[in-house]
Amino acid sequence: MDTNEIVVKKFHPHPFYFLSFYLGGIFLAGLGFFLHPVLIIAGILIFAVGEITRRAETLFILESGVAREYRFLSTSRKFTEFNSIQNTEVRQSFLENILGIGNVHIDTSGSDKAEINFHGIKNPYEIEHIIREKMKTI
Repeated sequence: MDTNEIVVKKFHPHPFYFLSFYLGGIFLAGLGFFLHPVLIIAGILIFAVGEITRRAETLFILESGVAREYRFLSTSRKFTEFNSIQNTEVRQSFLENILGIGNVHIDTSGSDKAEINFHGIKNPYEIEHIIREKMKTI
């Protein structure tokens, strides 16, 4: 990340997005108390993998554009400027709507697929609104 970039908003996917990891890990660890101690370790590992994955992904709204960064063992960063954004789309399943999380897909010019995806974010319509407002100022 360029240290000169002005960060408007920085966030990680919401923990609810990784609920299956957390619940699966807790369930498996709980079973381990009754069946086999190895299941406790497996449950803790599944829980930890979910949390590490969630924290490894960082989403940014910058003054110049949007970026998605993944840092775990290696680093991957995708960036697009606001003037390249053609479309933003918010998607929420029924459960995600209840939990207040969702996905924002950002399409850029010159491509027919979503270039940057913000998965499992809290208040996705607020994030889309911030992006659209920044697109107007460019």
